[in-house]
Amino acid sequence: MAKIETVGIIGFNVMGAAIGLNAATCGYRVIYKELNDELVKAMYDRWVTGALEKRVAKGKMTQEEMDKVTGLISGTADYKDMASCDLIIEAAIEKMEIKIQIFKDLDAVCRPDTILASNTSTFLIEKLMDGISNPGRTAGLHYFFPANINRLVEVIRQKATSDETFDALMAFSEKNRKVPIKVNDFPGFAINPVFISSYMVLTDFFGDKYNAATLDEISKQALGVRYGIMWVLNGSGLGTAYHAAASMNEYLADSDVGYPPTPMPLKTRFESGKPWDLEDGPILDDQAALDVVKERLLGTIFAISTHLIEKDVVSLQDLELGIRTSLAWPKGPFTMMNEMGMAEAARLVKVVVENGLFKMPKTFAEGVPAAWQL
Repeated sequence: MAKIETVGIIGFNVMGAAIGLNAATCGYRVIYKELNDELVKAMYDRWVTGALEKRVAKGKMTQEEMDKVTGLISGTADYKDMASCDLIIEAAIEKMEIKIQIFKDLDAVCRPDTILASNTSTFLIEKLMDGISNPGRTAGLHYFFPANINRLVEVIRQKATSDETFDALMAFSEKNRKVPIKVNDFPGFAINPVFISSYMVLTDFFGDKYNAATLDEISKQALGVRYGIMWVLNGSGLGTAYHAAASMNEYLADSDVGYPPTPMPLKTRFESGKPWDLEDGPILDDQAALDVVKERLLGTIFAISTHLIEKDVVSLQDLELGIRTSLAWPKGPFTMMNEMGMAEAARLVKVVVENGLFKMPKTFAEGVPAAWQL
């Protein structure tokens, strides 16, 4: 198995810094790259020194432990300084042409066995790595926000990824105290197709009848979560949410999977620059109206989850584990379907298919299937 001791991070902002700090805390040497020397210093002061000093002040870390971690992290503005890295994780802005150029630049300076991984949330790894020499060393390593707290990592295998590369990344994730799941290259991978479609369907109802508080409450009740989907969107940022929705629709709407249209209310709210107002009036008490949204939400989750299994993107067990770990849902989609009964699950899938949100999964095409084998 490939030995990983030095980890490179491209882009040292919120996500990249959390990935780098996590690795350094677990004993890896970390070299991060930023655009210029001023940014290198600013990012180090903010995300390394500043972040760790807060931990020391709160008693979560000793000064000695902080000094050990800071001693493992260095920054550079020159790709040539990444040549010693055994693994490089790209965590740059979510623009495909920028990411593709980063990997070309890395390919020119790194050893032929350096593992190149992207933390992209929606782009296909195969497209990002097109033209890279020795493509067997390329893969996806998708952390979830916030990466210093959320324990899930999707280890994404594209067609060219070697067993050695994949095994090394699984071991690296485990050593970083993460919960890794195995995923095959697919738009959005395994977790995002479920979460993105769920908030697309939910936010599409926003308007005169359904305020944000009502939609948030519906998601809490449907999923049994403490914090609703609208609240989560505010935390992760509506810009990220909108662009991810548009990207997923572009990838999958015309495929044999299908995908919901990009909701106009989500676009409008993103363009307004304001988060969802979760105090925007009373929660609707019309149960029939609430059930319409709940059924569409659950049917969406069940349809896309079934497609992911049928496409061999992820195993049923890993999708259940991944959703519970990353989204903090008490139950995964297959447990929910089994508990409500497969006849009701089949009815909800039919509702979203008839509404044009998804194509019918093969599992449900013949009627009511047997319960899922968990």
